[in-house]
Amino acid sequence: MRIFRLIATPLLLLGLLGLLIWGAFWGWRNLTAPLPEPDPTPCVTVSTDLVTVQDVSVNVYNAGFTSGLASRVSSRLEDVGFNVMRVENTEERVTSGVIVRTNEDNGPAIRLVTSYFADATLEFDDRVNGTVDILLSSEEPTPGATPLFQVSSGEEGTICIPAAALPSPSESPGDAAEESALPQEP
Repeated sequence: MRIFRLIATPLLLLGLLGLLIWGAFWGWRNLTAPLPEPDPTPCVTVSTDLVTVQDVSVNVYNAGFTSGLASRVSSRLEDVGFNVMRVENTEERVTSGVIVRTNEDNGPAIRLVTSYFADATLEFDDRVNGTVDILLSSEEPTPGATPLFQVSSGEEGTICIPAAALPSPSESPGDAAEESALPQEP
């Protein structure tokens, strides 16, 4: 019986030590893991006959190595009237041209955005938030020959607008215009 205790005790302690090390490793890995991204908010479908650049929300990403290119392009798009939601660098690399990425059902927005770039390549994904991503390479994008400011919404007569781009329910569009005309207090 004494020999059993002499052998079993160290084996039991080694097993418990292994369990402790595994638990510490598992806990540390889960503690330092990035937080999961929240599910995207679906877009709001709005009935309309014409889709204008003000109805289109874009994210502009610098996927090349030219500093400030995404900011310059997003400024030009904002000047035309696009709703620029995000301007960032991305780890994804684009070697040449411009990639326009959105949901395939976002036809009017695709036509408007691609009209501003001569070398745009279309890519489709399964996003539900109604935005259009513009990924820029290192070269300055070539402007489109005939940029569009509005297009027909198509046979459906609707457009998918991101919920973040809509005015809050408590204010009407006229209220926002009136507020901007009033002098603001510092």
